[in-house]
Amino acid sequence: MPDWISGWLDRLPAGQLALVFCAFFVGITWLGILVVHPLMRRLLLGLLTVATFQNTKDLQDNVGREASSLSTIYHSTDGYPEPLRSELKAELRDYTHYVIDKDWPAHRIGLVPEGGEHRLQVFRSTLMSYEPATKTHELLHSELLRYLDAMMVSREQRLAAVTASIPRVLWYVVFIGAFLMIAFLWMLHMELVPQILLGGITAFFLGIMIFLIYALDRPLQGAVSVPPDSFRSVYDLVMKWDEPA
Repeated sequence: MPDWISGWLDRLPAGQLALVFCAFFVGITWLGILVVHPLMRRLLLGLLTVATFQNTKDLQDNVGREASSLSTIYHSTDGYPEPLRSELKAELRDYTHYVIDKDWPAHRIGLVPEGGEHRLQVFRSTLMSYEPATKTHELLHSELLRYLDAMMVSREQRLAAVTASIPRVLWYVVFIGAFLMIAFLWMLHMELVPQILLGGITAFFLGIMIFLIYALDRPLQGAVSVPPDSFRSVYDLVMKWDEPA
């Protein structure tokens, strides 16, 4: 404490000294109630909403990159001789069907099936069994393997997002803060109609923000989730025409 403050306090009578300390801490408390507490509540909810939205956006980008790599790999198999070409295309179509029909329904309930990984292992084994005969085929083979590695990275990021979520302790903070705010509204001494309106507006704001956090926290689960539209587009635009009649 600065000397001039301690000197001023030392000159005060006991009653005034007690009044100064009480007024200081009461003032700090009221300032927190009026300014800091609402600001921190909105800041926490806002930061969590932004963080969960960014996670959803990152997942959408990863899914798009995975589907784009899959499309490029499928097109690149045109450079391989038969019957390897048809075999590779059939395995990629089977993988795409599995992602759409099996992976995504499992993701929605928080599961990560292994069938997609097994299909990619079969595709890689088929691909690695090929020995390029020319320099052109060697370059094509190397480029396709590079795209396959990129697709695998995006796939792993997608699978990691199935169970990823904000820490549970943050949910405790959110709900405790929401309850304290509602309890504070209960204790306000004001007319009934304004209190109901104020409480309804505040509760509606809390409900919307917590809904957004919950809905975006698990971007592959729940009613608001990332769909497999990128894979459907790849199949409909690129693969569908090669399906056996």
